Amino acid sequence: MMFSFPKLNINFIPMKIRNAFLILKTVLLSIVLISCGGGDVNPKGSTFDIYIDFWNTSGKSPEIRFDELKTSREIKIDFTKTFGGQVDGPAGTKVIIDNFRIIDEFSNNYNIEAINAYEFKKETNDWKKDVEFTMSFSQSEDISVVLVLDRSESLGTDFETVKTYAIDFIEKIFTERKVVKMGIVDFSDTVNEFPLSTDKEALKNYVKGLKQGKFTALYNAMDAGIDMLQASKSQSRVLFTFTDGSDNMAPPAVNADYLLGKIKSDKNSYKITSFCIGLNGKGGVDKAVLTKLASGGSANFPETVKELKDVFTKFGRVISNVYNLEYIRNQQIINRSDPRKLKFEIITSK
Repeated sequence: MMFSFPKLNINFIPMKIRNAFLILKTVLLSIVLISCGGGDVNPKGSTFDIYIDFWNTSGKSPEIRFDELKTSREIKIDFTKTFGGQVDGPAGTKVIIDNFRIIDEFSNNYNIEAINAYEFKKETNDWKKDVEFTMSFSQSEDISVVLVLDRSESLGTDFETVKTYAIDFIEKIFTERKVVKMGIVDFSDTVNEFPLSTDKEALKNYVKGLKQGKFTALYNAMDAGIDMLQASKSQSRVLFTFTDGSDNMAPPAVNADYLLGKIKSDKNSYKITSFCIGLNGKGGVDKAVLTKLASGGSANFPETVKELKDVFTKFGRVISNVYNLEYIRNQQIINRSDPRKLKFEIITSK
């Protein structure tokens, strides 16, 4: 589609009118580009794509790896991980992909409605829909969550409000899922722990009784939360951290890189997913560090305590809504050096 503006000699038009004309021209051009499909315009919809390399070197040892560059950025998965599978019946194999979530930049969570499978065909240089080798999905019911909660004095009188948000968060997680264990690590200058429990009321009462203290032992608290989750065998294990500041208590060896390495080197089959909230209004939050520590999850930085309520609510929905995907294929031998290129179109709703 071609579009052009009429030629107009603006040399004799007063400067203010000339500038207004140029601004109007720029706005109109932007509108035209959007309507014609020009520019980097990609309105958010309810369909997301994942791209995967698949190989099976022995016919009985299928493996999958995600292509992070091509996959929709809303997909939350460990892109560094290779997912291994197993034999499924006399002629099949299956690979289970755990801890799969879809979360956009506003912390909105998406529910999977259907998945369409495609395989890239070199012969025709295009994608062909696959009806034999498919991807199924199911929600993970067994979940362990550790709430890492800042109770430092910097929160002031807002701390009582934060406690109500944490209690609502506990209620939501236990309402959404059938099998839930939750623990709490609260911190200021000291770090205290309430171990993983199925007793919702005991957890809520523990939060109600929390008192504020000085300083911010953030890293030590997250370290304790990771230890608690590594002892759990749940299918989904989540570290959920809230703070309004930056760590000022940990020894040099306990830092963001140490914590991230500990999460990623976990030997359990189901890896820990980390989510972080940094209350940014008082200017003490290190956004880069918390974003880095949101391994497999996401970070959010509300400006006010009022905004924080909505973030707690959204994250409660996100954390409880986790999927396991299962890819079924036959036992054909496929070399790792020449993997099958797969694409899965995920149809969702909020």
